[in-house]
Amino acid sequence: MPVLVKASVALFLAAEVFIIVVIGVDGLALVAGWAVAAAGVVGVAYLTRRHAAARVALAAALVAGCVLFASELGLVFAPAAGTLLAAAVAEHRHTTPDHRRPLHAGR
Repeated sequence: MPVLVKASVALFLAAEVFIIVVIGVDGLALVAGWAVAAAGVVGVAYLTRRHAAARVALAAALVAGCVLFASELGLVFAPAAGTLLAAAVAEHRHTTPDHRRPLHAGR
């Protein structure tokens, strides 16, 4: 797992803890909802694992979704989504069209 993806997971978990600390037990439903949304993102990312451009689009949509759902504390998750977007863009820039061989590798 790339370092930026690990950072994204850590930021997501920190946001979940932050919501519990700030809101308390009443925030458990909100935390559960965001966890389900994250599981959906992981599922789609797994299905698009060989398509770097699709992962970039997914991560960009995730950032937009965090802003769109600001009333449900989506902005708390924006750093995690932004980090995931950075990881997807970095991977997309370093792969060839067949998504297997880095551009800098010799033939």
